[in-house]
Order: sequence, then C-alpha cells, then structure tokens
Amino acid sequence: MSFIGFFLSYPILGDAEDTLNPSLNKLIKASDEIKGPDQAFKLEAIFNDLNQIELNWLIDEQCFLYKEKLEFYVSPEQIYSIETDNLAVRQDDEYFGNVEVYYKELKYLLIGDFNKETVIDLIYQGCNAQGFCYPPIKKQIILNKSKKYISLNK
Repeated sequence: MSFIGFFLSYPILGDAEDTLNPSLNKLIKASDEIKGPDQAFKLEAIFNDLNQIELNWLIDEQCFLYKEKLEFYVSPEQIYSIETDNLAVRQDDEYFGNVEVYYKELKYLLIGDFNKETVIDLIYQGCNAQGFCYPPIKKQIILNKSKKYISLNK
C-alpha cells in the first residue's frame, strides 16, 4: 500500500519544468510553434534564360540555415560553379559549435552546362530559435530544359 501511495504522489513528467534537461524543457514548451521544414525553409528553384539554376530559400524569421550543411550533387557528373551574394553570420551554436548561418533569405546560383538529363541532389539543414534542429532536408531537382521548368522532389 505504501508503494502505491509513493507512486501516486510522485509527480509525472508532463510539465516541461519537471525534466532534467533545460534544452528539452525549451523544446517541449515551443513544440506547438515548430513549423515543418518546407514552411521553415521555403525553397524555390528556377531555370533561368541563361541556363542557370536559381535556388531561393525564404527562411522563417525564427529559423536559420547552416552554411556548412548545404551540399550539392550534380549528375551526370560535371563541372559547375556556385555563386551567392548572401553573407553568412558567424554564431556559437549549441549543437555544432562556431558555425556560419543564413537568416531570412538565401539565394544560390548554379552555373554549368545543365541539360534535360541533369539531376541535382540538394541537402541542407537548419534550426529554429527555440532550439529545435531539423534533420538534414533532402530535395532532388529535376530539369526539363525543353519546357524550361524544374521540379522539386523530396
């Protein structure tokens, strides 16, 4: 009987303040404010008149993207270059240490000899101000040069 009394009087960890991990407390409190990755990092890809691929991310005001976590894989393999005018901000990150991140908007320009057979695998990662880090986000860019459009697949 005393075991049942102890069990029933012991507080259940339903409140965020009762956990032992401050980062987890913050995340639990903000869980209803966490947007999905496609809302936090809205990506648009455009195949422009110069046969370049414009990648534009609108980054939610409560989020940021890691510069070091942005990766491009072009197939069939070819030489291409990447340009951006965006400046990354250096910050001390609780998960990855001293890193560079992008806020608000990010624009990249991929320059190469892209054709209708080109497929680009894109990986990026970011976090939000509440301490939630999204797992790496993977998109595949498929060109259709004859119709001048790009489709984004997950």
